Amino acid sequence: MLMIKRIFLALGALALLLAVGIYIYIQHLKPTYSGELTLEGLSDEVEVYFDDYGIPHIYGQSEEDAYLALGYVHAQDRLFQMEVVRRIASGRLSEIFGRDLVNADKLFRTLGIHQYSEMMAEDFDSSVDRNIKKNTYAYLAGVNKFIDAGPTPIEFSILGIEKSHFTIVDIHNAIGYLGFSFASAYKIEPLLSHIYQNLGADYLKAFDLGSSEITQTIDNFPGGDAVLDLSNYVSNVMDALPTASWIGSNSWVLGPEKTQSGKVILENDPHVGFAQPAVWYEAHLEAPGLSVYGYYIAGVPFAPLSHSRDCAIGLTMFTNDDLDFYQEKITPNDSAQYEHGGQSHYFETRKETIKVKDSSDVAITVRETIHGPIINDVLDLKSEPVSMYWTFTQKEAPILETLYELNHITNINDARAVARKVHAPGLNIMYGDREGNIAWWASAHLIRRPDSTNSVLVNDGASGQYDALGFYVFEENPQAENPPWNYVYSANNQTRTTFGKPYPGHYAAEDRARRIVAVLDKTGNFTTEQAKQMALDTKSENAPEVVASILNTIGGTIEPSRLSDQAWQVLEKWDGSFSLESNAPIIYSKVLFKILEGALKDELGEKNFKQLFETHMIQRSTQPLLSNDSTVWWDDVHTQDKVETRSDVFNRAWNESLKELEELHGDDPQDWKWGKVHTIEHEHPFGKVGVLKKLFNVGPYEVPGSNMVINNLKFHLYEPGQYHVYAGPSTRRIIDFSDVESNSWSILPTGNSGNPFSPHYADQAEMFANGEYRKQMMNKDEIKNTSPNWLVLKPLGK
Repeated sequence: MLMIKRIFLALGALALLLAVGIYIYIQHLKPTYSGELTLEGLSDEVEVYFDDYGIPHIYGQSEEDAYLALGYVHAQDRLFQMEVVRRIASGRLSEIFGRDLVNADKLFRTLGIHQYSEMMAEDFDSSVDRNIKKNTYAYLAGVNKFIDAGPTPIEFSILGIEKSHFTIVDIHNAIGYLGFSFASAYKIEPLLSHIYQNLGADYLKAFDLGSSEITQTIDNFPGGDAVLDLSNYVSNVMDALPTASWIGSNSWVLGPEKTQSGKVILENDPHVGFAQPAVWYEAHLEAPGLSVYGYYIAGVPFAPLSHSRDCAIGLTMFTNDDLDFYQEKITPNDSAQYEHGGQSHYFETRKETIKVKDSSDVAITVRETIHGPIINDVLDLKSEPVSMYWTFTQKEAPILETLYELNHITNINDARAVARKVHAPGLNIMYGDREGNIAWWASAHLIRRPDSTNSVLVNDGASGQYDALGFYVFEENPQAENPPWNYVYSANNQTRTTFGKPYPGHYAAEDRARRIVAVLDKTGNFTTEQAKQMALDTKSENAPEVVASILNTIGGTIEPSRLSDQAWQVLEKWDGSFSLESNAPIIYSKVLFKILEGALKDELGEKNFKQLFETHMIQRSTQPLLSNDSTVWWDDVHTQDKVETRSDVFNRAWNESLKELEELHGDDPQDWKWGKVHTIEHEHPFGKVGVLKKLFNVGPYEVPGSNMVINNLKFHLYEPGQYHVYAGPSTRRIIDFSDVESNSWSILPTGNSGNPFSPHYADQAEMFANGEYRKQMMNKDEIKNTSPNWLVLKPLGK
């Protein structure tokens, strides 16, 4: 008995020691939010106040010191995210994640972002303004100080990653990845070319292709089966990336005449794929010559979203078409050359070696033409090569300088000067200031294309007649400054240019824009609280019209039943709101999908049909398609003895939908609740591993909203029962110039820290799901009096 007792005591002691060891290890991994640290490179002491949500308020005696401190605190909260983001554009994910990410690395190696970043970094070192340069390198020094002296994040330990310093090239790579994640053309243009080549122009007429007059110029284009699989390939790659992609955005700026206070109010909620950690890191910097509250992306020192006491900037995706595909022609009898403009040219080539964790290296050869890299080589297709012309890598631009200047604007003239420098990706820059000015600039270098070119299809690259002619000047871009209707807005919708015609793009449907305009036009004397409620609005102006079209088409032809009658009554009374307790959105979403499936899937097949739902085009085409009684899409190509009509498709969709809904949710529609099926979970790259899921993932939460409303919480319509939200507002922020310091508001989807052991890893997640906000503080006295943590960074030797 004594021996057994001693064994149990020994085991208990070991368990205690293990528990103590784990506790000490976890405490060691937590970010340092209080106390004193010594950092080499500082000139003077820097104070960092971390507020209740872990947002650093940095006070330095110089800009350089403030940016060094920013780099350090950014790294201690987000180093693993920084590591992942810098590896994407350079094609180095397989080194840490293994073979699952080889396709991603092949794609990004082909795009050539890393080569472009190296060129831009060289230009930066040789020609950039001294002030911008020293502050950029100060930020990098802060990041690298944490790498040298701070604890190793747990993700590094799990994956066996060796820490290494960050460089200027890494900053440009992070921006390059951001740029490509904005691009939409790769999702849809190869598929549109396939539809034209295999089904014909009549099938394209049903789609809303924006400014592209497809039937007038259709004869000029050769089709695109050579890159049909590219749409799916790139979409799968982007979905598999261990970080978030950009989707869309909302923003509006109200002039003094529209607000109760007589001061400008700016709202902005950029839409990004949800992931953990979330995309933005919030920080507030104060130093002589610098006062900015900003939202920073991983590894980049200057904030794309920001405000000061003078000005505020919001961003949405312009979604202009800045990417064209060209079908090249190999020179006969010489596969090393291609034809262009009547002459033969040698492909430029570069060899890339992808290091793969726990596997052999993967070698690829990238070919390039005058138009850009051969993009379908990543698929190993034995076909005519297709190149990709992309504004981002075709044109040098002062990217870091533009961001730095954006954080230092003091008036509308400064903001306009910065807006004209943006080349790609295209951005709607939303502006408001304390003087009462409001503005919107569609900022991008817009490609000038020959009149014969239709940018939504794969073009003939051999003739040279469809090559880009240059770029329009900024003054011809869509824009508005202090318009007489007293507001500006953007919801990724079609814009009007100043040169007389719409510019080609992959724009969002009108739904969000229509609702924004409806609310703003009928409401005056806006307050901050009303702006919050508007950002959370879940009502669609279009959905009831779609419902009416469906019910009018099937009325009197469907077989009556209790369930059918109840579903009919629910939809007939619905006002288009996607609220948590509503049951109408469940019925509407299922019926809508079944109609689209019945119309399109037989011609496109499963894979290409689903690919349509990765694009804005299907959303903007749905309502026109459903109201078109004569489109060829209604006929089922698999039935040879019958030509189906719109009524046939609608009726079948109604019956199939109710049968599936009854199987999924029971036979009483009163028990069906939108919040039960529309949920959000923020997934960390490790969240797919069962034992790690609870530590790293955040959620799930029930949420209102939908794909086509202002509270744009997006899901895939083709999901069978549960609609998992995959994208939405990456922040909701409101800047009120009646009291910028104390009446500006924000929320992040999860938390400001990416460290799972930080108290700020997920402390905003439930608030975000519930539609709550928290204050963005700039008043130093309020910050000092309310912040629970105070960190002092001291220079070495002082």
